[in-house]
Amino acid sequence: MKRFAEILLMGADQQEARYQSLGHKIMCTCGSCTYLLLECNHVGCPNSEKMIHELRLNVQQESSNQKVLQWFRDQWGVTAVVEPATHGFELLAWLSPPAAVLMGLSLLYFIMRRWRSRLAKVPAKPVKRDPHIEALRDRARRETEV
Repeated sequence: MKRFAEILLMGADQQEARYQSLGHKIMCTCGSCTYLLLECNHVGCPNSEKMIHELRLNVQQESSNQKVLQWFRDQWGVTAVVEPATHGFELLAWLSPPAAVLMGLSLLYFIMRRWRSRLAKVPAKPVKRDPHIEALRDRARRETEV
């Protein structure tokens, strides 16, 4: 009997862990606060209690975290879930930042390459030096033994 109770409590711990994990991936949608659902401390919040209750029910009924998050996207809007989906149009939220960084780095590479090729093509102009200055330089070298 003790073993059966341990198995039941282990399942409850897993559900509580799922509840906590999912509760930190969902935003409160009241519009007055910008808190995660389980951290919403907005006094008189019209949505958080209902959303928390729905989260508890969904965690008990659904076996997949993705199904729970999709249910919240469908019921409360796409912005209710902090983490974007990994399919469809929301996949752009995952792909856009790395693509922008790669494009920026490649643009920087080509600009620097072009600048370097311009510098290599510029012929060195012969420098006309003032003989008086050259004499002073020679004297400074001799006196400092450099």
